[in-house]
Amino acid sequence: MTSLIQKLKWLLLIPVVFMGIVWFSQQRSLQNGKLPILSSLPELELKTQEDKKYFRKDFLGHVTLVNFIFTSCPTVCPVLTQKMKELVNEAQNPEFRFVSISVDPENDSPAVLKKYGEKFGADWNRWTFLTGPLKEISEVVIKGFKVGLVREKKKAALEETRDLFDITHGEHFVLVDKQGNIRAYRMISSEEGKKEILQLLEQLQSEN
Repeated sequence: MTSLIQKLKWLLLIPVVFMGIVWFSQQRSLQNGKLPILSSLPELELKTQEDKKYFRKDFLGHVTLVNFIFTSCPTVCPVLTQKMKELVNEAQNPEFRFVSISVDPENDSPAVLKKYGEKFGADWNRWTFLTGPLKEISEVVIKGFKVGLVREKKKAALEETRDLFDITHGEHFVLVDKQGNIRAYRMISSEEGKKEILQLLEQLQSEN
């Protein structure tokens, strides 16, 4: 486990460098009116809140908005999930898809994610929660979506029998087009930011 944590620390450099490239690309996109293709999603095999397999091909054919959460997070994750709920509710096009990926798969089983989604009134027709083996999640989040993820082991109390971790992860929402390409990263800090994401989803939907 220690070697995995060390590996993840080094892998954190991938999204840091990549986000610099993203910034440059998005400045360029403001000039030509079209979002650039930043990267393509890799092959993946995760599980939904219904314990069904979810592959890269399941992203294809729909414009998808993705974020990253974990259910025991007491701070930013409930905020991110609430923002995702608002986007699901306000998006007019029924073809849009919304995906929340857990970065704490050891604790977030499909059943736990389903209960968490129900707490937020998730529309299961359009909003999917994903989990999977830790190695697969780490690969998908860091190498696939180029989003930061670090797990630091906590000092456990004597009576605790399981490993506990401080988890730090990126807060960006990721826009994926119908071909499985990552087209933009956005933070939501205001109503204007939320409106921009909805506009970008529509823009991607209009592409052939």
